[in-house]
Amino acid sequence: MVRQLTCSAILLLIAAGYYSVASQITRSALADEIGPAGLPVVYALVLATVALALAAKAVFRPLLLRTADATASAGEPTLGFLLRRAGGVFAIGVGYVLIVPLAGYFLTLIMVIAAMALYQGERTSARLATIAVAGAASFWLLFVQLLGIPMPSLWGA
Repeated sequence: MVRQLTCSAILLLIAAGYYSVASQITRSALADEIGPAGLPVVYALVLATVALALAAKAVFRPLLLRTADATASAGEPTLGFLLRRAGGVFAIGVGYVLIVPLAGYFLTLIMVIAAMALYQGERTSARLATIAVAGAASFWLLFVQLLGIPMPSLWGA
């Protein structure tokens, strides 16, 4: 329990630091609550919520284990399985944040769409590649061309 509470506290500190940095992003002409400046703040708040949820899980672990055992006997996915699935989706998002400055928005978005589909059980195919490219093109057209929001460029150029 101490290890989980420590991890939760560290995650909460990371969320606070991220919020501090994200709240300094200047607002564009398209600014609203959720946008180029607002979305990172929302991410920080979600990260803080996850940290608090992890702390609550550590405190209420005995109750959760009994519930997980009951659902496992009923044939439903266990809490651990669901948390691992959510962790995988989170890891894909972290990968996006780390790769986008190096590979650029369009290429990274293709990789994220493909990775998410593969993670959800889609088979590797030409159809998946087409969907990933079309999805990235759609997002690029929406944000860069239609809304005029500049996206991270290739290799920081």
